[in-house]
Amino acid sequence: METKAISLQNKEAALRQSIRALGSAALAFSGGVDSALLAYLSSQELGDSFTAVTIDSPLLLPEDAAECVHFTTTYGISHTMLSMDILANANFVRNDELRCYYCKQEIFEIIDKYAGAYGFAHLMDGSNLDDQPSRRPGMQVLAQRGIRSPLRENALTKAEIRALAKKLGLYLWDKQSDSCLATRIPQGTPITSATLCL
Repeated sequence: METKAISLQNKEAALRQSIRALGSAALAFSGGVDSALLAYLSSQELGDSFTAVTIDSPLLLPEDAAECVHFTTTYGISHTMLSMDILANANFVRNDELRCYYCKQEIFEIIDKYAGAYGFAHLMDGSNLDDQPSRRPGMQVLAQRGIRSPLRENALTKAEIRALAKKLGLYLWDKQSDSCLATRIPQGTPITSATLCL
């Protein structure tokens, strides 16, 4: 038990250091435990040189949007909501095996423009060591656009992220992971407002 505690402490220190090294950053913030932990630590380490960005789209449930606002307000984290009309993206709506790729592409294009306008040097996401690129086409976008993934870069697993969030007292450390609404629609079935409500 003691060895595990020391290991997590070392990973936290390394994670904080890698965040500080970025200088300034904007994070794609979904409100899940991964991005929440990263938002909390980034706010501590970067201060005004950090912001969390939530993309408001038909894929984001109102209660999830409200949770993003509640979390960032609770911990004094800079946060903004930006809109995305993903249903206007014909590649995404087609709902083939690259659906996630097209969505991530658009998400980070929007965040990149915002970050550039407000002087944030880097973009971040909350992917972790357990996220497998071979099963998640959207992760290709991270490499293509140079998106930083501090949790993954510092080899934090989902279990370690939850443990660290609990240690830091974050109220959502045990929040259940939710799949994207689009993943609930069978591949090949066009994604529309109606199918998202099924």
